[in-house]
Amino acid sequence: MFLDAPHLFFNTRFSNNPPWGAQITIPNPPGGFSDPYLGYPGGNPFPALNTAWPTAAFPAFGVYVNTPLHMQPTSLQQWNLSVQREVGGWLLAANYLGNHSSHLWRVVEANPAVFGPGATTGNTNQRRVLTLQNPDQGRFYGTIAQLDDTGRGNYNALFLQVQRRLKNDLSVLTNWTLSKCMSDPATTEITGPTVVDPNNPDLDYSYCASDRRHIVNVSIVWTTPRFGNGVLGGVLGNWQVAPLVRWYTGSRSSVTTGVDNALNGTPPAPANFGGGQRAVQVLDDPYGDGTPNNYLNRAAFTSPAPGTYSTLPPFSVVNPSTLQNDIAISRTFKIRGNQSVQFRWEVFNVLNTANFNGPVTALNSASFGKIQSALDPRIMQFGLKFRFN
Repeated sequence: MFLDAPHLFFNTRFSNNPPWGAQITIPNPPGGFSDPYLGYPGGNPFPALNTAWPTAAFPAFGVYVNTPLHMQPTSLQQWNLSVQREVGGWLLAANYLGNHSSHLWRVVEANPAVFGPGATTGNTNQRRVLTLQNPDQGRFYGTIAQLDDTGRGNYNALFLQVQRRLKNDLSVLTNWTLSKCMSDPATTEITGPTVVDPNNPDLDYSYCASDRRHIVNVSIVWTTPRFGNGVLGGVLGNWQVAPLVRWYTGSRSSVTTGVDNALNGTPPAPANFGGGQRAVQVLDDPYGDGTPNNYLNRAAFTSPAPGTYSTLPPFSVVNPSTLQNDIAISRTFKIRGNQSVQFRWEVFNVLNTANFNGPVTALNSASFGKIQSALDPRIMQFGLKFRFN
């Protein structure tokens, strides 16, 4: 069992809290970028920050972060069970791995806007909870990112391994992991909200962004025989050939609307927290034909009604799987005494497999469902190393 503490950078946003580090959000300013404070009470608030601290003014609808007193530290419990057996020079192992995280720190919007008739993104601040409760004092508060310590996470995995230790110039290591990771949207620093619906934070409990159901690794190291003491043996012998093959299922993405459908004024969470308010899935199968231009079916999703939230959990879409195939070929040539030169040739993505990244998942994008990037193509590198004592 482990306990964790936040790093020093975690609370840096407190220095930005008004009045001395003011951050102000004005949705759709009537004056545009040329006159962003047109109609803002008191005009441009930032020159006031140059005055003495006792007279520094609190801006209207300021942005705040807050940590409640007596936060519980995040705790992690880990457990595992392993069974091993050697059969004819091969080591077989079956492992169960598990962990549970308690008191994950996440961030909830403490001052959301209330949806009602006439609600628009332009009157978000006027509809916030504190403004409606007390217009005179509530007008000083915009979004308030409130830290919360009730998040949790779970990971369970079956890990099977087969290993052949070096024998007759050959060693083999292969394994397969079947796993499932579930978590609340924990945060690594207190910035904006990571929870989409402040009234239903448990709606964001879903797959981890890094969840990969299957991972397969095969690693082989083979040393070529000497083929005698002649020229053929000197050229072809004692080369070390090390292929590595790794295949794993895709990471996960969230299908979002790309806009504030709920009109609650909550800033969108970063992509690794789910990426903002989510779309409604209307078809059982959300995928297209699997090609880069049609990985997701646009007809499978729609936007929630204004003022409402989708029940679609984050990270519901599985991105394309990845096949990594690399090889390293090396040999050490003796020169004299303790001096030698090692030649090494490495090829990454030997088969030049197209490993695609995730698709565009914002409904308001014209490129929705399309994959626009991929991992590296085939890459080679050569190296020489001179060794001496």
